[in-house]
Amino acid sequence: MWPRFLTRSFPMNRHYFLVPKFVLTLIGIYPEQERSWPVRAWSFFNFFILAYGCYAEAAYGILQIPNNIVLAMDALCPVASSILSLLKMSAIWYYRDELKFLIQRVRTLTEQQQSDRKLEYKRRCYTLATRLTFFLLCCGFCTSTSYSVRHLVDNMLRRAHGLDWIYETPFKMIFPEPLLRLPLYPLIYALVHWHGYITVACFVGADGFFLGFCLYLSVLLNSLRDDVVDLLAVKSIQTESTAWKDERIVRKLERLVDRHNEIAVLTERLSGVMVEITLGHFVTSSLIIGSSVVDMLLFSGAGIIVYLVYTCAVVMEVFLYCLGGTFITEACLDLARSTFASQWYCHSVRVQKMTLLMLARSQRVLIVKVPFFSPSLETLTSILRFTGSLIALATSVI
Repeated sequence: MWPRFLTRSFPMNRHYFLVPKFVLTLIGIYPEQERSWPVRAWSFFNFFILAYGCYAEAAYGILQIPNNIVLAMDALCPVASSILSLLKMSAIWYYRDELKFLIQRVRTLTEQQQSDRKLEYKRRCYTLATRLTFFLLCCGFCTSTSYSVRHLVDNMLRRAHGLDWIYETPFKMIFPEPLLRLPLYPLIYALVHWHGYITVACFVGADGFFLGFCLYLSVLLNSLRDDVVDLLAVKSIQTESTAWKDERIVRKLERLVDRHNEIAVLTERLSGVMVEITLGHFVTSSLIIGSSVVDMLLFSGAGIIVYLVYTCAVVMEVFLYCLGGTFITEACLDLARSTFASQWYCHSVRVQKMTLLMLARSQRVLIVKVPFFSPSLETLTSILRFTGSLIALATSVI
């Protein structure tokens, strides 16, 4: 039984960026959030916690490489995600005005699509975006929580065998010795645990933005496709149109061309906002997945479960990026195919020329541009193949 906010009956206007809005508001960096001084102070506090966590994890892992490779891997594997989340948090804050404009403009355009078919497109894509981002949030929450649970279980087992409690944090980090002793230890433990949740909130918010924009833009492209086909449809066989009818079709085609141009501009602006996030994510994803699998080989018991959940979360992130890019690509191609298959040839030469112009423009597929590649399911296949090569190399070394 789905929670109500994951069902198709949930109001569509509340589906709009539901999960990204929740997690980013929680840490104080949602673009539409009021920028009061308490919110700014809270967001700076979260940024500081995340930044110090990245440093402490990286320092711990590097120092442990000559002594204990298992502990080093245990620290360096999550630090890659933490650094990436720090990049995402910085990018969302830096581009907050641009993101706010995109959120509001895409909302306005999608609210204008009110026919039964268009409402069905919206319901399907809005629900899909909410479900997938919520599933990603669950994976991230379980991953972060599993680190703390693993540490508590290990220490309880030590106490059951008469051994001392190990005063370490759930994520392997360097801290001054006084902070890892009572009475400050519980506070430091809680802050490190919150560091994990900040990491989750950042990548769920950024990934949810990417997937949401891609799905919502695909709704606009599918709605544009329907409007073009309906406009060019001929109810009775005619080879020529009357002057007034021809002028009416031309005016409507001009508006449709303007809509298509605006969608292209919004996609271009989205690319400018998401380029650092997307590039960083795809560059590190293979390394993170590969190191997680290697950690599963090195650990036993609860450690295997921790890194199994971690691997699922990272794969889910990459899948969302590739799925979003595929949705836009297929919507563009479907617009071109449907325009060509319409009855454009039954209209005047002027209308035919405008239709062919739109057809030529729609064949130039809109993509969220990333240096060296574009997010798609084919890209996901390449990443997983490269990850398999890294895993095979690592296991041969071990």
